[in-house]
Amino acid sequence: MKIAIDPGHGMSNKQPGVYDPGAMHRENGFSYQEADIALRYGLSLRDVIRARGHQVFMTRDDATDHMPVGKRAAAAKAAGCQTLVSLHLNDAEVDTAHGLEVLYRDDKVLAEKLQARLVQVTGLRDRGAKPRPDLAVLKFAGLAVLVELGFIANDGDRNTLLDPAMREKICEAIADIVLS
Repeated sequence: MKIAIDPGHGMSNKQPGVYDPGAMHRENGFSYQEADIALRYGLSLRDVIRARGHQVFMTRDDATDHMPVGKRAAAAKAAGCQTLVSLHLNDAEVDTAHGLEVLYRDDKVLAEKLQARLVQVTGLRDRGAKPRPDLAVLKFAGLAVLVELGFIANDGDRNTLLDPAMREKICEAIADIVLS
């Protein structure tokens, strides 16, 4: 099986040659960027899936890879992938918004299984699996989900997601469901 991993945002995501950090949060003099955190998760998930003997296509594997959002699904299909997992962090105007959600176009069963497993592993609030057929990356011709891992502005969610041990557990859980 070949899995596409799409760490959300990054270079040329929306505009050629311009870095898109995605959601951002500043606290105590430090800036957290969705694109950076999603990339860490993407690289970890890549390693987990490869260790299980499967192939992986990355839409980006560093901050300089150019891959517009509108071309990610097609690039994954051209690479021979059967499933696409896009990794993101959510954002809101208030820092009290929290929890994780899995978005899908047609793959409700996969999204619900992934949602349940990630809530179990993380202990984060269950925001549910939700249909989002309008999202470009979910227009993949195969199984596709977009995982909003948590809210970048929420201290609890962000601290959970920044923990390397939790990142490993989350990536193992995603691999368990996607490869089953």
